[in-house]
Amino acid sequence: QGQQMLRCLALIVGLGVASAWVPTSPVAGLRVGGRAAALSKRTSSLAAPLLRPTRGTPCSLGLRMDAVEDIADPESIEWLPPAQISQDAEPSGGNNKMTIPLFPLGGYPYLPHSEHTLSIFEPRYRAMYNDILFSGSRRFAVCTVDSKTGSFSRYAAILYLKELKEVSEQTGDAVKFVCDHEVIGRVKIEKILNPSSWMKADTYLKVEAVEIEDPEEDADANSKKQDALAEDFEKLVDLQHELSESVKFTKGSVNNFKTGPGEEVWNTVRMWQNFGEQKLLSIQATLQQDFQKKLISYLQDEKGDGKIPEVINISDLPPQLQQEVKNLQQRMVADIAPIQEEYQRGMQLMMQSDSHSRRLDLLSGLIKTEMGLLDVKKQIKNMFGDGGSGEGEKKDEEGM
Repeated sequence: QGQQMLRCLALIVGLGVASAWVPTSPVAGLRVGGRAAALSKRTSSLAAPLLRPTRGTPCSLGLRMDAVEDIADPESIEWLPPAQISQDAEPSGGNNKMTIPLFPLGGYPYLPHSEHTLSIFEPRYRAMYNDILFSGSRRFAVCTVDSKTGSFSRYAAILYLKELKEVSEQTGDAVKFVCDHEVIGRVKIEKILNPSSWMKADTYLKVEAVEIEDPEEDADANSKKQDALAEDFEKLVDLQHELSESVKFTKGSVNNFKTGPGEEVWNTVRMWQNFGEQKLLSIQATLQQDFQKKLISYLQDEKGDGKIPEVINISDLPPQLQQEVKNLQQRMVADIAPIQEEYQRGMQLMMQSDSHSRRLDLLSGLIKTEMGLLDVKKQIKNMFGDGGSGEGEKKDEEGM
C-alpha cells in the first residue's frame, strides 16, 4: 500500500516527470536507510544547499576553494543564447569543428562513460535516428536546458547509439524506437545552425561543435590531489555514519573511491551524481510523510473497502486536502529546488571542465560543501545534547 500511495502522491504533487525511462540498477557504495539504493540511470534535474561551508570550514583537502564558490554561483555555467532569438547560420568549416545533431534533454547532464536508454516518440527525433543510422555516424550531442531561460548548455555529451529496437507495432506507434547509448565524449558547442527549427519543431537541431580533449598535465601534482581527496572522502563517510544519515556512502566505498584520469574519475563523479539524486528523493519522502498519512486515511474512509486507487485527481479531494497539496507543492519548490540547482550545477561544471585537475578541484568542492553541511548538523545536535548512544550506528554497520 505504501508504494502504491507514493505513486499516487507523486502524480498529485507533480513530481518525477520524465521523457525517457531506463531500467534501475543498484549503485555501488551507496546506502539509503541502511540498505543498498537502486537508482535509475535516467537523468533528473538536480542544486544549492542553503547552508554552505565558509573558507574556515575544517577540511584537510587543501585544494582550490573557488571550486566551492563556482558550485554555489548560478553564473558559473556557460549557456548558449536562447534559440528563439538566434539566427540560422551556415557551418564555418574551421579546423577540428564538426556538425552534429543536438538533442536537448532536461536539466541533469549525461556523464562520460555512462549508459542510457531512451524511448523515441517525437517525429523530429525519429528522423534524427534514421539519419544517424543512414550516415553511419550513430552519434549526436545531448545538452541540458536552463529551466528559467530555456537556454542550452554550451557543453554537451556525445552519445553513441549502441542498439536500436523498433517498437512501433508493440506500442501502437506511441513510441518508435527504444535505443541504448554510451556517452563517449564531450563537445563545446560553437553555435546552433538552425535555431528556428526549435520552436517550429519541424526537424531536429544541428550544431557546430568542437570535441573536448584533456591536455597533458603534471601527474605528480594530480596524484597529490587524488590522495587528499581520498582522505577527505573517508572523513565524509565517517561523519555520515556518525550522524546516522539516512542517505550515505558505505564504509566499503572508501576503498573504491578512485579518481585517476579518464573513466576512473568519471565513474566517481557518477557515484556522486547518484548520491545527490538519492538525497533529493529522501527529502521528498520526508516532506510527503504527514500528508501521505492524511491522504491514506481519507481514501480508506471514503472507499470503505480499505483499497487505495492508483490515480486520484486533486479536484476529487476535499478542500482541506486540496489546500495541503498546494502547500506541499510550494514546500517542494522552496526546500528542494535550491538543492536541485546546486547538484545540477556541480555536474554541469564537470562537463565544462577543461582538465583532470579541474575535475579534482570540483570533487573537492562537492565534498567540502557536503562536509560543511554535516558539520553544521553535528553542531546543532551537540548544542541540544543529542549526541546519540551509538546503537543506531552499530545496527546500521551490521547491514553493510
